[in-house]
Amino acid sequence: MIEFDENLRYTKNNEWAKTLDDVIRVGIDDYSQASLGDIVHVEIMNNGTHVTSGEVLGSIEATKSVSEINAPVSGIISRVNDSVLESPTLINLDPFGEGWLVEIKADNLAEIDSLMSVNDYKKFIAR
Repeated sequence: MIEFDENLRYTKNNEWAKTLDDVIRVGIDDYSQASLGDIVHVEIMNNGTHVTSGEVLGSIEATKSVSEINAPVSGIISRVNDSVLESPTLINLDPFGEGWLVEIKADNLAEIDSLMSVNDYKKFIAR
């Protein structure tokens, strides 16, 4: 059964975003990790890289395919989850917790409000 976190915002590309003080933490959701299968490799742009909302910030390689990770907001990557780079299966085990990918110091924190709520996201993936 696919799990959802009511406190997150979601993109059409299956990323989630969570506001933590002045940064946005980003990961992929349970639906996406389940669709990908066993995740074997993660590549993410370096700290200090400016990303633009909707553009690629990295990729996830799984046994079934390779998937791009898109930035849900514009800003500077302030932190990369090194644990996921070392143990990509953390994404499969805990996509909303230890399996997060990056933190972005957003150019505009209000940009997160343009992302889907959990209810809107559930409707989106049901289509």
